[in-house]
Amino acid sequence: MRSSSDLAAAPLYLEMAPPLNAASQINHLFVFRDMGVLSGRGSGRFATDLFTLSITCDDSGGARGSMAPPRPGFTPRLMPFHGVVAGLRLSSRPERLPEAEELKPLASALARVQQSDEALPLLVTMLDELAKCLRFAASPGLCSARTERRKVREETSVSRRRLAASRRFRRLLGQLATQTVSLTDLALDAGYYDQPHMSAACRAFAGKPPRALRLQAAQCGFGRSLQDARLKDRLILVINE
Repeated sequence: MRSSSDLAAAPLYLEMAPPLNAASQINHLFVFRDMGVLSGRGSGRFATDLFTLSITCDDSGGARGSMAPPRPGFTPRLMPFHGVVAGLRLSSRPERLPEAEELKPLASALARVQQSDEALPLLVTMLDELAKCLRFAASPGLCSARTERRKVREETSVSRRRLAASRRFRRLLGQLATQTVSLTDLALDAGYYDQPHMSAACRAFAGKPPRALRLQAAQCGFGRSLQDARLKDRLILVINE
């Protein structure tokens, strides 16, 4: 990966809906670019009920993929992140991870996104192609609640109840950018008992209160880079400060 001195573009985290013809197990695409600003002191990785397939540039100029299981809680960063990573978040593991050869087109797109937002549409196109290629095992069908709990625990190492709480927080996170809705109404809409209940969840899953998360989240534009309606309409969440 390039050194932080090579990174010219501003910090950015965004989530986008997957392409229409992708498997239902693909929840969203993401891009994270930083120079230690968003990932500085007190920051960390948010809790998630999803698997994370990440694509990162390696030192040879290629790209490698890695799979991370769901995170049951907020995980503080040991050090700031410098670089760019993109990928997919999934409700279950794919049957196989992409080979290094399949990731070569992504390597070039990732390198360009380090320098400019203008390369974001190309990167999204590459992620869309990756999403369309992933295959997942067929659902095992109906099973008892006890069997379902056991399978969830075996696959994710997280309880079904904790995953449900993470899922509710993820829905809330996507709504926080709506500045016209009060935090109390957002809490009720997301399924929390009240605003204090929502605040406790935000601190547990994101390390910050909801008001601070709202200040970070914005459904903003990127000049000409994502103004194509086919891309703009897919934006779920943007954090860029």
